[in-house]
Amino acid sequence: MIAEHNRVKIYNSCGKFSLNESAELVKHAKVVVSNDTGLMHIAAAFQKPVISLWGNTSPSMGMFPYYGYNNLNERVAPSSILMENVKLNCHPCSKIGYSKCPKGHFKCMKELNMNDLAESSKKFWKFSNQTEK
Repeated sequence: MIAEHNRVKIYNSCGKFSLNESAELVKHAKVVVSNDTGLMHIAAAFQKPVISLWGNTSPSMGMFPYYGYNNLNERVAPSSILMENVKLNCHPCSKIGYSKCPKGHFKCMKELNMNDLAESSKKFWKFSNQTEK
């Protein structure tokens, strides 16, 4: 789990707050790591850097973080990193997602590169620290 690496700077709030409370946390976040959910879109609305994790859905289906100008086919916002396992022949398997993997292996999420996630988070974190000064 990501939060285990630094419990002071990284807080896992999954399932702990209402939607309004979660939006307030996102408003004050430096970087948001989210799967394809409403909070990903809330983070984009607040112009926060977003690293979005894609499982059974795909940004190519049109539900990627929108910053007011980005177009997935032409350019993605520089404050958005899309992580998905495009090598799987079963990905994407749904436009709106399933509660369980139809194949039973959930490789679309389990095989995402966590080193890439960590490096992307560090890059956004350093950038947000530089812009605050």
